[in-house]
Amino acid sequence: MSFSYFYELFRLNLRSEILEYSLILENAINDLLLLNLGILDGGKETRLFGNKASVTFKNKIDLLYDINVLKKEENSELELLMFFRNKFLHDINSNSFLSVIEHLDNGIKNRFKYFLNEDDNLTDESACKAACLRLFLKNISTIKNKVKEYRLKIEDRHKLFQIQNNQILKYIDVIFDLLNDICLIIEKSELEDEKVRKLSEEINFKLESVLQKLNSEDEIKVELETFLGSPEKLKNFFGIVKSSQVSKLNWIDFKNY
Repeated sequence: MSFSYFYELFRLNLRSEILEYSLILENAINDLLLLNLGILDGGKETRLFGNKASVTFKNKIDLLYDINVLKKEENSELELLMFFRNKFLHDINSNSFLSVIEHLDNGIKNRFKYFLNEDDNLTDESACKAACLRLFLKNISTIKNKVKEYRLKIEDRHKLFQIQNNQILKYIDVIFDLLNDICLIIEKSELEDEKVRKLSEEINFKLESVLQKLNSEDEIKVELETFLGSPEKLKNFFGIVKSSQVSKLNWIDFKNY
């Protein structure tokens, strides 16, 4: 077989590898964006983020940056991988890392150098290929951490709600016990004076009415139970605007990379 055959095979393998990186990354970014927008059905029924949507990868990471999900450096690292992706997939003359890097400005070169090993340089094709893999894995790690942060935020909201609920119930119990104790004190008292006896009866009547209210379904308790039992209200509380299934954000097994 001729040298040209192996060279073409190398170019195809390289383009395929970069394409695989970008497809995995774009899918992960799409899910992260949907999660932070409160759309947990995978975007299949959304106009902007479905299979036929026209929102670009650049638009998506810019939006994640605008809503403070991605930091500036993280956004820049995602853009860097997409830069190589666009070169390899849309420019026929970009058939190796060296051919791409040759025409880069110093800013992009310096950003890519960060992912080289200490003794490597941009004139080594295999070193650049390994650096691209490290860039990809760094981006994937960033997205996984963002998903973890989001889940922790939701858990914190849930814990806060539980603390507030327990506090309200504690107040109700304290008031109930206080009123019950007062009633017992009045019942055991020997009241000979008619005016005092009448006053105690009025107080006792009032206390019994309050106790009845507390024994019945407390209005706050009913509201809390209604809130907890309503998926729509819970979704609104946690910022979920669409949820037909659990989010798919355990999507990728990276052990092969």
